Amino acid sequence: MKKLNVLLVDDNQHFRQALKYMVEESNKEKINNIYQAGSGSEALNILQMQHIDLVFMDIDMPDMNGIETTRKATELNRFLTIVALSFHQEMQYIMKMLEAGARNYIIKEDICTDSIKKVFDTVAVN
Repeated sequence: MKKLNVLLVDDNQHFRQALKYMVEESNKEKINNIYQAGSGSEALNILQMQHIDLVFMDIDMPDMNGIETTRKATELNRFLTIVALSFHQEMQYIMKMLEAGARNYIIKEDICTDSIKKVFDTVAVN
């Protein structure tokens, strides 16, 4: 089985560290590398430099929001699996992220090792 390169995108460093821990704990055997970005533009730079299979993308970021970053990321790689992460539960945010190219949407309050494990189980490896 091919191991995945994962990118965590969130402007809150503490949240990224917590998410990294959950991703590692729930899917150690499926991970090659975990990259981190604190902004949309930083994420796009990483996506241009590294082969990434799975992205966990925050919606609310200061320089470029997750919707725009997702749109640009899927233009770079249409096979990229992007999972939106947000505290927003309103359908308008969910729809905007899905329309931009996200494949899944997880409310930050609901993130746990089980929800992350389910995401890994559905990722199609190129």
